[in-house]
Amino acid sequence: MRLISRGAGRPTGLDASSAIRPTPDEVAEFERLDATAPLDETGCPAWSFEGEPLTACERRWLELYRKLENFERLAKTCGRGR
Repeated sequence: MRLISRGAGRPTGLDASSAIRPTPDEVAEFERLDATAPLDETGCPAWSFEGEPLTACERRWLELYRKLENFERLAKTCGRGR
């Protein structure tokens, strides 16, 4: 799958799988964040009743979680077409 990026005003090819693939550092960071309790600095739950993360660590966890989930979904979709 190829995406078109418009860097510096001209289209360039970009491999979608490498563009969204989490790096080993991101996977390690996600695993570290995932192992910690979702608490804020005062020991209270770090999620609002609306379901949004309240701390920077929880926001980063959610960002990495979504990236991993999207990559897995894309990998499964690409694997079915072959």
